[in-house]
Amino acid sequence: MNKLQTVIAIFLAVVPLLMPLTAAAVENDPGIWTTFSTTDVIRSDGEATRWHYWFDGQARYFDLGSGSNQWLARPAVGYEFRDGVRIWLGYARFRSRNGIGGVADETRVFQQVDWRTGQWRGGNISMRARLLQRSLSTGDDLGLLFRFMTKYTRPMGNDRTFVVSLEPFFDLKETDWGGRSGLRQNRLFVGSGWKIGERWSLEAGYMNQYLVIDNADNVSNHLGVVNFRVQL
Repeated sequence: MNKLQTVIAIFLAVVPLLMPLTAAAVENDPGIWTTFSTTDVIRSDGEATRWHYWFDGQARYFDLGSGSNQWLARPAVGYEFRDGVRIWLGYARFRSRNGIGGVADETRVFQQVDWRTGQWRGGNISMRARLLQRSLSTGDDLGLLFRFMTKYTRPMGNDRTFVVSLEPFFDLKETDWGGRSGLRQNRLFVGSGWKIGERWSLEAGYMNQYLVIDNADNVSNHLGVVNFRVQL
């Protein structure tokens, strides 16, 4: 088994290990996420530089019919300091509404590095590590969150791709609004991408978002995800 096969094996084996014990009570809810995103190199005098921009906006609807939703706007700027390796600095603004109308605003500053690991069985493996500093309107503490994504993308012909990704979230400190530190969330996505124009592409599929909840049932959100991407 070569290094890339080892990475894939670890990626697939670690999924159940990241989830809490199956004996824990779980609430299963359906939902929909829609995303618009754009990213590209920044040009100077018509020439590509090593600088990149990125923006995404999201509308998330949880437990359909309950009124729970979340809105997100997230710009970032990045620098490719080596082929296939980029570092980013970004900002995000969230607004969340629960089923009884309560609203919480959140501000995030984040640092990120992403890189291409290599190829395996005709597809590409990439990884992303992100550290976030979180401030919520419902508390006074500054939260620290670490996310790590592994993603596999394989061409399927006719401008289509197969996509699978895994991303656990870890709180690095306790806060007065977020409970204890440790594994707080895991996202597993399986879907497909299509090129639908010279600059437009679409990625859609299923995401399982598993949330670890203090003093209540954990939540497994079963989400239909649609992501529109444009290269400006």
